[in-house]
Amino acid sequence: MALPDQLVLGVGTQIIFADHGGDFVGGPTKTSLEVAGTDVQLDLTDLADGSARESAKVDLGANRAPAYSVMAAFEFETSPLPTAGDVVELYWAPSPIDTAANGNPMQIDGVDAAAPSGIGTLAELVKLCDFIGNFIVSNDGTGEGVQVGSVGILVPKERHGILIVKNEAGNAAAFHSDAVESHVVFNPITENIIE
Repeated sequence: MALPDQLVLGVGTQIIFADHGGDFVGGPTKTSLEVAGTDVQLDLTDLADGSARESAKVDLGANRAPAYSVMAAFEFETSPLPTAGDVVELYWAPSPIDTAANGNPMQIDGVDAAAPSGIGTLAELVKLCDFIGNFIVSNDGTGEGVQVGSVGILVPKERHGILIVKNEAGNAAAFHSDAVESHVVFNPITENIIE
C-alpha cells in the first residue's frame, strides 16, 4: 500500500534589501540575516524618525512563493536613542508591471529613494500599500548593537513590488550614519509535495 503524499514547507531563494551599492556588509555574522540570494537596493542611512525609504522594484518571479517570512536588522544612532516599544513599519507596494516607474501605488518611482517619490503624502502612500508588520525596537543604539528580529508574513498579490521602511522609533531617533548592518530579508515559504 502506497503512503499518501505529504505537503511540507521549504525555503526558496532569499531576497535581501540593503545598501548593496554602498556599504552593506552582510554575510554570516551575529547581526546579519543574509544568505545567498537576490540583492535589491535599499539605502537606510540616516533614516530619520517619521521618515520612510522605498527600495528598488523587485521581481518575485513568474512562479513566486505564496508567502514570505520577513525579518530585519536595524542599527540606530547612539543619541538620541529610540523609544523602547516603538516601531519601524514595513509596507509592500505591489505592482503588476516590471518597469520600475510604472504601475506603482501613488506613482512612486520604483528606485531606491526617499518616500514618497511620487504624488501625495507618505500617509496616503502607506494606506495604498500592504502592511507587512512592525519591527518592535528596543532602547539601544549603535553602542549596544544591531537590533535583529521578525517583522511578519507577506502574501504578495502581484509579481513585482517595492519595500517601504518607515521609521517610527520615536524620540527623534535616526538609523545609523552608515548602512553596513541595516537590511531586510524576505525568506520565501514554498510548498513541496513529498511522495
